[in-house]
Amino acid sequence: MRNIDQIVTRFREAGSKITPQRLGIFKLLKDNKDHPSAEDVYKEILKIHPSISFTTVYKTLQTLRDMGEIQELTIDPERARYDPEIKDHAHTFCRACRSIGDLEMNSENNGFLLPSPGKTQDFEVHNVQIHFVGLCEDCK
Repeated sequence: MRNIDQIVTRFREAGSKITPQRLGIFKLLKDNKDHPSAEDVYKEILKIHPSISFTTVYKTLQTLRDMGEIQELTIDPERARYDPEIKDHAHTFCRACRSIGDLEMNSENNGFLLPSPGKTQDFEVHNVQIHFVGLCEDCK
C-alpha cells in the first residue's frame, strides 16, 4: 500500500471524498500485517469513529482493492481478508486459529519462481496468489 498522501490523492482523482472515517481506514491498513477481514477493520475503526457504517468500510476496502492498493485474499473460506502488501508473495493459513502469515517466495525456498504480472506465454497474469494451509507454530 502506498503512503497515505498518495492514496488520498488517488481517491480524490477518482472523485471520491476523503472523510475522517476513510482516512482512519487507510491508517489502520497501512503496514498492517494481520490480514484483517472487513469485519475486523470495522470493529477497529468503530472504536475511533463510532458512527461509521459497515458499508463505508466495505466499499472503501473494495475501492482500495480495485485501485490495486491492497490485495483481497480468498484463503479463509469463511471471509475475505485484506493485505496492504501488494508485491507478489505467498501466504500461510492456519486451519486451527485461522491466522494468515506472509511468506516470501523465491527460487531458494520453493524451487521455482513466480510469474510476475504481465504477459506470460499465452496468458496475461494480473495477480498471483499462492497459499499454504497447515498449522502455525502456536497451534502445532
